Amino acid sequence: MPKDSTAPGSLELVRSFVNSIDLEHPETLDAFADLASARVWLTDAGVDPAGLAPGELPELRELREAFRSALLAHTGEGDEGDAWRFLAEQLGGVRLEMRFARGGGAELEPAQRSGAEGLRGVLAAAVYDALRDGTWPRLKACRKHSCLFAFYDKTKNGCGTWCNMDTCGNQAKAARRRARERASARS
Repeated sequence: MPKDSTAPGSLELVRSFVNSIDLEHPETLDAFADLASARVWLTDAGVDPAGLAPGELPELRELREAFRSALLAHTGEGDEGDAWRFLAEQLGGVRLEMRFARGGGAELEPAQRSGAEGLRGVLAAAVYDALRDGTWPRLKACRKHSCLFAFYDKTKNGCGTWCNMDTCGNQAKAARRRARERASARS
């Protein structure tokens, strides 16, 4: 895990949502494994957990993986078009409202502010904001397939592909080197 992988503004909620499961040890962390854990996560994220039903947990886990696919596409893994379609299926019915601020600014906010629909709305608004301000492509998922940790790429050129070069990056490069050495030894 990188030292500082936090994303700016509301995009941090998307990063946190994707990281609400530890893929290497899902038995120790999956905030959407049960209703009690999900309600705690929603509360911590500033979403009212009222109305969250047990039957919605599989849908939220699927939404989390739709986001992970989109973030992985930001590193060149997977098909970006497929990732967007999968995410659009998950967020397509979300209702957002425009809120006008003094001084002429405007923001999109979720029409529903509680439960699974409230979470979908907050996440959709965060993606909209990130697309508008250009930060969306820098939110990525680690290319190491046993990790897939969501991180905000703070590199100067925006071409980071691993959540932490010292761990995931070096392990992935070493594995590729060993595979090449085995292949050349067989030839």
